[in-house]
Amino acid sequence: MSDREPEVHETTTVSPGITELRRRQIHQAAFEATLKEVFLQQQIQLIEPLAKASKETVVYGGMYHGEEVAVKIFVPAVSDVDDAIAAFGAFKVECEKTMILSRRSKAILQVIEYGDADLPSDLADELSEFFPVKLLPFMITERARFGSLDRVLKHRRTLPGFDRVSLLEALAAATEGIKEAHDHFVAHRDIKPQNILIFAPGVGKIADFGIARWRSRRSSKETVLLTPKYSSPEQAFWALTGEKESLVDTRGDVYSWAIMVYEVVTGHHPFTWAIKGIKDPLISQRTLLKAIAANDRRGFLTTGDITFDSLIYNCTCDLKHRVADISLSNRVLRQYIQRLRMQSQDSDSLPAASSRR
Repeated sequence: MSDREPEVHETTTVSPGITELRRRQIHQAAFEATLKEVFLQQQIQLIEPLAKASKETVVYGGMYHGEEVAVKIFVPAVSDVDDAIAAFGAFKVECEKTMILSRRSKAILQVIEYGDADLPSDLADELSEFFPVKLLPFMITERARFGSLDRVLKHRRTLPGFDRVSLLEALAAATEGIKEAHDHFVAHRDIKPQNILIFAPGVGKIADFGIARWRSRRSSKETVLLTPKYSSPEQAFWALTGEKESLVDTRGDVYSWAIMVYEVVTGHHPFTWAIKGIKDPLISQRTLLKAIAANDRRGFLTTGDITFDSLIYNCTCDLKHRVADISLSNRVLRQYIQRLRMQSQDSDSLPAASSRR
């Protein structure tokens, strides 16, 4: 996680919003003071928020046994206790499975520890409302020095060593973690730049398996969690209709991955055209999902590089013909990166070659 401004995570629910999160934000100072007091008992010092709060979690940067860490805390902003308890179980599964996967691959954000923090028994009633489960499950992970790929893309002009090639190399490195998850039949389902964490030029890891395939269903009224901009057509269709969820699998991760690669290389998102000029966020979200569900390809512009254009097409075509093995796609990406690196080196050597003539 970043050591600077909080990241904005765009994962949303495709359903009407709830008021509990807004209420908690109004009382943010008291809420945050309570969290810090509770976690000091766990020998964890919470210092600063690293991500915009979601309806289920908050993420803080902090110190644990003298080491800089990120702490993901489960604090559901829901009025239904049954939903909170079901989400509690899903978060615990996320912690356990993510730790197992992180032990298998260094390309996955490493989990240091996870557990439960007890709330003080004398907590004021007005604050107790913000903690429906009466426990604070948490997961401690390593902390990325430069934050997310999304953040580095925005600020790379002021970050030495972060050119386009190094960012693609970091993305390719993080893809090894996605492959590890796929090898264990886990679909991430939220592949996006905000979940690629950058530790150094060329060094990236995949994070946040919060809505991965292992997530247990809560009820028939469960809302759909996704990030519209990076959803696959089958995810978008499920969000719009509630049908064919079974089609959302690891191939959806390949699609989302390709959208991210395309955006890093070209600087453009292929579905920006769909929401141009729309002011209302709910209408914008639904319009974007409709365009993606239809896989309207008018925004996919060719770059002139046959290998790259073919890679993007084969990873974003219809489900039946889409590349299913992300390691194969990543191999092609690495070849493309190597060619870019060689072109860059040849370009750098031209002035010296000219001066010897």
